[in-house]
Amino acid sequence: MIEKNEYYSVEFVDMTHDGMGVCKIDGFPIFVANALKGEKAEIKIVKVNASFGFGRLVEMIHKSPFRKEPICDHFSECGGCNLMHMNYQMQLDFKKHRTKETLRKLGKIDTKVNETLGMLNPYYYRNKAVIPFGEENGKMISGLYKSRTHDIIDMKKCYIIPKITTDIVKFMKNVFEELNIPAYNETIGTGVVRCLVVRNSYKFDDISVTIVTLTPKLPKKDIIVKKLVSRYKKVVSVVHNFNPDNTNIIMGKKSKVIYGEDFIRDEINGVFFKISHRSFYQVNPIQTEALYSKAIEYADLTTDEVIIDAYCGIGTIGLTAAKYAKTLLGVDIVKQAISDATENAKNNGISNFKFVAGKAEDVILQWKNYNVDVLFVDPPRKGCDKKFLKTVIEMKIPKIVYISCNVSTLARDLNYLQANGYQVLEVTPFDMFPQTSHIETVTKLRLKKQEL
Repeated sequence: MIEKNEYYSVEFVDMTHDGMGVCKIDGFPIFVANALKGEKAEIKIVKVNASFGFGRLVEMIHKSPFRKEPICDHFSECGGCNLMHMNYQMQLDFKKHRTKETLRKLGKIDTKVNETLGMLNPYYYRNKAVIPFGEENGKMISGLYKSRTHDIIDMKKCYIIPKITTDIVKFMKNVFEELNIPAYNETIGTGVVRCLVVRNSYKFDDISVTIVTLTPKLPKKDIIVKKLVSRYKKVVSVVHNFNPDNTNIIMGKKSKVIYGEDFIRDEINGVFFKISHRSFYQVNPIQTEALYSKAIEYADLTTDEVIIDAYCGIGTIGLTAAKYAKTLLGVDIVKQAISDATENAKNNGISNFKFVAGKAEDVILQWKNYNVDVLFVDPPRKGCDKKFLKTVIEMKIPKIVYISCNVSTLARDLNYLQANGYQVLEVTPFDMFPQTSHIETVTKLRLKKQEL
């Protein structure tokens, strides 16, 4: 019987989907953070459930040749970069393996999985950072959450956000302290500053800063804005967002632009975009260009097709593909996203489009008569709505390109499509989030020819 606080010498035989080492004690699985397959170590049991437990590394007996010393001072407590102890090639191999195994086990999908497409420099890549603020021992702190908690680590440096973003956060913390504007206290529901959301443009160096507060007014906002934009000339947009709710949702419903306009500009594969403070936009611009190029390659467009961009956001995939197609149809549930997508199309001189606000599963019913040739789908983590997939199957869309940020829901959806006439031809994983266990994939599907 395995009990809490006992010590064991173990060998790690596998890895979980989120990068924890797996060892077995008398056949009972124990998960341990910061451990790699093939390593031997002494561990302490910290939690035991009915069918598995958790341990903590006490002493490493044999290290993996793929182990790398994390460069971040916060690695041991931060919940962000959970693969930083792997060398980069192992991270890429791990993501390919997890993709293949998840598709096989959860989706019964046996298909070609290509090598994970990685980055030349897998650091400082995020063009969006959400940095919570709090207080500790009477001092304002800002940073990232400790793993599985809402305790904030006072950030010295982060290796996956641009250096200028870290500088802006530290500067703003000093400004708030200087002006006696307190941080939000989540426990008792007091204070002012909840978090900063900083977005960077990859191609134009534009920066937007959104200040999220508990209070409807941002005290001394004119002074704050003046100090910020005087120091950082690339800041072109400052927004105040009011979020009074006790919630994990970052932004409240009310926002006000307090400097510049509510957008930054960026460009993907020759298409220009305006990105507002609420817009969904892929967080890794270098990988996004490669991802969309692969998606268009999988679509095999000839300029004569009608294409649907489902869950289209501000139109990034669809507008990138539009020049290779006859007609682009796009749908998203967020009205502002559709407004942005329409404006982005017009700004790029693209006229062969129709964007509609609404649920994808409802709107595509209106497009049954278009004889759609290709469906691009990029759903949220929960995957596609079942009603949406049923309609896609009824429409007999010949080609599907499925972009996913969650391999588990991808496996479920591919299983359903495969059972209803589609062939899963191949999958390419992309390392959109280096140093973390998150995986982005692009999948190529084709409708099987019907037997006569």
